[in-house]
Amino acid sequence: MARIISLLFCLLLGFTTISARAADPATAAPTPAEVSAKKLNNRYLPENEVKQITIDNQPYDLLVRPWEGKKKLGAAIILPATNGTADAPGLMAFVRRNINPAGWASLSLTPPTELPAANFATAATEVTSPGAAQLSSPSNKPSPKIKPEDNSKHLQEQEDFLVQSMSQLDAVGADYVGKRILITADQSAGLLISLLSQKKIADPDVLIVINPYREDEKLNQALAEQLAKLTLPILDIQSPDGHPASLETAANRKILAVTLKSPNYRQTSLALNLDNESAWQNCLNAIKGFSARMSGAQ
Repeated sequence: MARIISLLFCLLLGFTTISARAADPATAAPTPAEVSAKKLNNRYLPENEVKQITIDNQPYDLLVRPWEGKKKLGAAIILPATNGTADAPGLMAFVRRNINPAGWASLSLTPPTELPAANFATAATEVTSPGAAQLSSPSNKPSPKIKPEDNSKHLQEQEDFLVQSMSQLDAVGADYVGKRILITADQSAGLLISLLSQKKIADPDVLIVINPYREDEKLNQALAEQLAKLTLPILDIQSPDGHPASLETAANRKILAVTLKSPNYRQTSLALNLDNESAWQNCLNAIKGFSARMSGAQ
């Protein structure tokens, strides 16, 4: 009997403690911003490498690595592919960690997100119903992932996110005076080319784009002309395993640059896929050489 009473007392004490903690604001469930800030203290990266910028009252990672060695040429702003992180594994993380000995500090941004793929569900009662104009897109083209109005809204949100991100770099990168090179890939590259062509962000001293593309076909076809009309030095790196939309416009990007007599445009085709670490080193070598030469920061 005594054991039963003791057990009941322990259970009662436990429930009382839980209730007290739930009522205590200090132990209430954290907000998304608090969760994000807390994660920064538990990272695998050195604490002094992780900074934050705030966009729409939410914190986002900005990873900073200083110069290494005697050269102090400026800063490389790195924007990984959409839906990634500031330390996205692969080529961009490799460049972020290995460009510093060449005299460039690295400032790596959190990229914007993509809309989730649409969930095309059919109600059970409609399965056997005859359809009318069910296929609104050609049979040889992929079905659109989202509604056009949702796509336009999200593209605007992505652009606003990048404009706000870039506007906060001056304060963080103030310690790294010198030239600015902008390195970006995939859809992020397509977005930045569009922003630069619209003069929504300031031109860097050098632009490096890797497998640039836009998922929307019309925007993707416009990308080649936008890129060719930019007046800053551009290194356009294309890998054989780039997105099909990037491979589709690669030849036209180069042709237009020659036609419009863009003197500072150069396209480099990699022999290896970007899942090969040797290709990462080849990319880095091309980036370092082109950036130092075209920025005059040797």
